[in-house]
Amino acid sequence: MPPCSRELEMSWKDAYQVVVRHNLVTAVESIQLDRANNMIADNLQVTLKLAENYRQNGCIDGEYVFSSIHRAKDFALVALDFIKKLIEKSEQGLEAHNFYSEPDWINPSAAKQQELQH
Repeated sequence: MPPCSRELEMSWKDAYQVVVRHNLVTAVESIQLDRANNMIADNLQVTLKLAENYRQNGCIDGEYVFSSIHRAKDFALVALDFIKKLIEKSEQGLEAHNFYSEPDWINPSAAKQQELQH
């Protein structure tokens, strides 16, 4: 006999995922997780994961899972602000660079990614 629909509903829990690709928040989406899945973390754990991804990979790409849409939205804004600050730092570096003495400039974020690939 198949389990009743209530039992099926109870085996899943709603969660929300923030997807980051190429340092850009590409989606905030609802997902369903198995009740046994412990992927949902608190804000501190997720922020530490973001920082660790950047330190290890030179980008913040990943899937970040939250228990509420509000936490997911807040994190998406934090991720976008993180990238905004990187862009501002790159812009300042480019503006301050002396192209007469050194004609080449490499974005420090891109240089870090190149180092990780070698």
